[in-house]
Amino acid sequence: GALDGTYTIGMASRELKEEETAEGAAATVLAMDGIAVVVNPANPIENLTVDQIKSIYVGETTVWSELQ
Repeated sequence: GALDGTYTIGMASRELKEEETAEGAAATVLAMDGIAVVVNPANPIENLTVDQIKSIYVGETTVWSELQ
């Protein structure tokens, strides 16, 4: 919509594509996304590394027992 003039400001939580910038879109960072890791209190896992958390979010780790 911002590219075709329907509105003047557009929001995206990703980098602009080359074709979007070629059409005149300009990016301005307003905020950075954050991730909160919430685990059920009954879960026995007490500490996770950043790499372990990443492996969960990208689907490499799918079972808690893989993290012990």
